[in-house]
Amino acid sequence: MINQKKIHELFNYDPNTGIFTRKIKTTGKTKIGDIVGYDNKNGYKKISIDNKLYFSHRLAWLYIYGEWPEKGLDHINRNKSDNRICNLRLTNQSENMQNTIIRKNNTSGYKGVTFCKNTNKWISQITINYQHIFIGKYKTPQLAYEQYVQMAKKLHTHNSVVNV
Repeated sequence: MINQKKIHELFNYDPNTGIFTRKIKTTGKTKIGDIVGYDNKNGYKKISIDNKLYFSHRLAWLYIYGEWPEKGLDHINRNKSDNRICNLRLTNQSENMQNTIIRKNNTSGYKGVTFCKNTNKWISQITINYQHIFIGKYKTPQLAYEQYVQMAKKLHTHNSVVNV
């Protein structure tokens, strides 16, 4: 596994921008000072070191703190490519999931809200520590979402973004 010494030899990291730049010339067209890494299909930045791919946010943590993050790392502002050190925090998987965006397959337009065809109502639910908690059934998705937000403010301790 990569260590802090090796990453310091290879790259400069700017904690204010979250950008890694090359310190040494390697092969091909690479130049000292080049920005390294690429965006993967999920929006995360990755960097190749010795033919192995690493997530840039994990390398940023290692670069600054000298240890590989054993737990999850959360992008506080939900932007997966924003690897500024102030935007990263250690979390477990459950805490990390509190700070997610609406899924692409969401049909209600609101986080935590789904439609129940059987009752013709909107269901509000939240997940804490991998447990789904039923909040209630409502006439409109807006009402269901309002209840979700109230519950999220109480239970989602790792979601600092009020706009859940």
